[in-house]
Amino acid sequence: MPLASIVQYRLSTYTDSSYQRPGNYSVFPYRAEGDGIHDRHVPHRHDFYQLICLTEGSGQLQCDLKAWPFEAGTLFFAAPGRLHCWQPETPARGIALGFTNEFLCADSDQPTVLGRFAYLHETEKPLLALSGSERAEMTNLFTTLLNEAAQNEPGRDDVVRAYIMIVLAKTRRWLVRQTGAISEARTTKSLSLRFRHALEEHFPRLLKVSDYATLLHTSRTQLNQDLRLHTGLTASEHIHDRVLLEAKRLLLYSNATVSEVAYELRFQDPSYFCRFFRQRAGQSPGEYRTQSHLVAC
Repeated sequence: MPLASIVQYRLSTYTDSSYQRPGNYSVFPYRAEGDGIHDRHVPHRHDFYQLICLTEGSGQLQCDLKAWPFEAGTLFFAAPGRLHCWQPETPARGIALGFTNEFLCADSDQPTVLGRFAYLHETEKPLLALSGSERAEMTNLFTTLLNEAAQNEPGRDDVVRAYIMIVLAKTRRWLVRQTGAISEARTTKSLSLRFRHALEEHFPRLLKVSDYATLLHTSRTQLNQDLRLHTGLTASEHIHDRVLLEAKRLLLYSNATVSEVAYELRFQDPSYFCRFFRQRAGQSPGEYRTQSHLVAC
């Protein structure tokens, strides 16, 4: 697989005025072949949250460092920044939803309401296979969202916002039911969830535990205690894991040199970055890049 630059698609580039509010949300019929502006077959990421309800098609989704098969009845979900590309075997169709945190929380006194939906940021499987009544219900929710977004009626944004919350909550419920991987305890407004949301929002600009303690109005000690309780890891371990994930993304999907990756991730010395990477990945950045591309070929 040849190296390629990483593409980022901004919500503002989805310009069909019938289905979107610039900078807030976008709902539109999804076609895997793209729209002439957004190439879904190349590794890319978004600056917004995205969910896609697939009603037709099959193939493979490459997401971050793994590949997942998909078929009709699949729900895809991803937070901003998650790298992915679609490799359909049969034409994929459905409805795509994109929105920002600011839009969803516009009328809320809880600016981190998305912290209740931790699965959006999980690095595990970004797909949920639906069948029977669950598939019909989710398809109906997305169809209603599409129709509502197309109406220039009073209160449209409030209705769209409410349906997005229903979609997110239903997805969480069905993930719990199918996998048991997300307990109800993890859906609370805990400090750990707020930290993980903040880490994604401010990465890589903020990389110090003290920065996040200040941002979340807590102490380093309290932050680490809460994180150990809910995740088993400290704040610095979460930050290091996030740095490693981004390093792997850049090495696998971009043509940046190892030094450029190091500077992008705020390392002042590329040699320190190489030591950091080897300690956590068991190989050098160059070895990881070579091996990963040999496997992908």
